Amino acid sequence: MLVNAHDHLSHYKENTAKALDMINNLQIITLANGQTVEEYASIQAVAEKCPYIKKGFGIHPWSVDEQTSLENLEPYLADADFFGEIGLDYFWEKRSQFYGRQREVFGFFLEQAEKYHKLVNIHTKGAEREILSYLRSHQLEATIIHWYSGPLDLVKDYLDLGIYFTISVDAGVSALTKELIRRLPMDRILTETDGPDSSEWLGLGYGFPDRLLAIMDQIAKVKGISEREVEERVYANYLRLGL
Repeated sequence: MLVNAHDHLSHYKENTAKALDMINNLQIITLANGQTVEEYASIQAVAEKCPYIKKGFGIHPWSVDEQTSLENLEPYLADADFFGEIGLDYFWEKRSQFYGRQREVFGFFLEQAEKYHKLVNIHTKGAEREILSYLRSHQLEATIIHWYSGPLDLVKDYLDLGIYFTISVDAGVSALTKELIRRLPMDRILTETDGPDSSEWLGLGYGFPDRLLAIMDQIAKVKGISEREVEERVYANYLRLGL
């Protein structure tokens, strides 16, 4: 069974029906990440129609500003299958005046993950060392680091905490991602598409969920194993997440 450990269903917009048909036909277990309260409502609606969708509730660091509230979130926290997309971003997010608030929001979700015993799906761009410190101070059920592109010398430290890494659409494009695949043991690798626009950002065209097949092909080439084995190992990793 295929696993898309980080997707954004709301980004498919007019192509949502086609993406869901593909998820159903290919039986792609999909961790649908929410970035706001409003987006989570749309994920709930889609999940009712598709048994392969796992609902993620989070507040993305790009969505954090002076109006971000952490009040009255209990219904969403209790309902979600996991918390994500959450994290910190000091690279793409240029509004440094909100970095402190990002930390408050991220810390809140880690505390709630401990309370509700739920997996977290984390964005780390430009804050990889700081996030590692956060994770060392929390007892979490399971953690996914989404599309890691930080210092490779930190990878072992993350692995020592039992953390899983996604390999995304830049497999076969990025030299850093190729080296990340090489360093990661197969029992810590998951696959993801990050929605359709991530592939477009890389100049690879619109990214439907079946782009997972190309990602698995690249992992297989680096690891020297078959695509079938990649699929089986990634699915086994997913099962250990406890979703």
